Amino acid sequence: MCVLIRPISDSVRLRVSGDVETVLTVPYDADERFLIGLSDGTLLMGTYDKRLLCRWEVVRDGAGIVRFESDAVHVEWRMEWVTVGTFDPHVVEPYDPPVLPLFPDLDRWAA
Repeated sequence: MCVLIRPISDSVRLRVSGDVETVLTVPYDADERFLIGLSDGTLLMGTYDKRLLCRWEVVRDGAGIVRFESDAVHVEWRMEWVTVGTFDPHVVEPYDPPVLPLFPDLDRWAA
């Protein structure tokens, strides 16, 4: 199966149909961006412009195949849940930990 996510016109709500049937209210903050998480691991970023037109971008690929159709998103994979949240840059750009030394004992004796 698949899931179709389509914005409801003149509002900040999304209609989800397919494996999951629901209407999601986008938590509209000062930032026009929001995140959609799907159970297959896909992470989508949506943005609203001043005319409430929605644009989509894949932030992280999951198991499903993502297709865009004008303002809608098709995700072709079996879905168990879909969630929406405010944009957080830490989710989109994960923290890179510092590189560990390969041979810590050799580094200690090299000095």
